[in-house]
Amino acid sequence: MQPVLVVMAPGFEEIEFCAPVDILRRLDIPVTLVGVQGRKVEGAHGITMQADMLLIDVDSSRYSGVILPGGAASWTLRDTPGVLKLVREMHAAGKLVAAICAAPIALEAAGVLKGRNITCYPADAVTNDITSAAGISDAPAVRDGNIITGRGPGAAMDFGFELAAYFCPQEKVDTLRSDMCAAQ
Repeated sequence: MQPVLVVMAPGFEEIEFCAPVDILRRLDIPVTLVGVQGRKVEGAHGITMQADMLLIDVDSSRYSGVILPGGAASWTLRDTPGVLKLVREMHAAGKLVAAICAAPIALEAAGVLKGRNITCYPADAVTNDITSAAGISDAPAVRDGNIITGRGPGAAMDFGFELAAYFCPQEKVDTLRSDMCAAQ
């Protein structure tokens, strides 16, 4: 299986990054960490993560999807042409395109949310920017075809399990959820 990209910009929500990456790796789904502005990326709460590579070096054909953690980084993701190009390429290839919290604004800017059901952080600064979606739910995680969205930090585990279910049989995901003592 090709690795999944997780794209980090300064100010990303650490839990929205760590929970999905942890869940995917527990299921042996390879993950490659990508820095938008550098290899060392500081999150919203002072935790610094080390990227495996830089966005400029990504060849989307070598990966099975892209995940965008949210937080204050969401506006940087939205305003970075390389991120939007990557999202469009993944979407056009029918690969996973995922974002949590405020990061769906980058999916909107890339033009991939038209007519899709999603969830996102429930703030006007986010929901007012998402005008092409068919509907915005308050569910922790929503999957509509190849697009998966998560509501916010408290939904990071649900988002991670939904991502896992995209790549693995549900039974395997349910077993992991139980082994991790996560609510069903």
